[in-house]
Amino acid sequence: MTWRTITVAVWIAIGASLAVYWVFTRVRLRHAGADALLRAWAANPYRRVALLLAWMWLGWHAFAR
Repeated sequence: MTWRTITVAVWIAIGASLAVYWVFTRVRLRHAGADALLRAWAANPYRRVALLLAWMWLGWHAFAR
């Protein structure tokens, strides 16, 4: 098993868990959706900067190859 296989498996697991969470929030409306959680988290300017830095890090490490 190579590191690339492990990386792809982790991305698939993350994507699948986000899809399951999205379906769960649409079926049971008691929980906030991912967009509402992200909007509430980004309301603070310091958190917004942290979110931007995390997005930049993700883009550099995952999508720049």
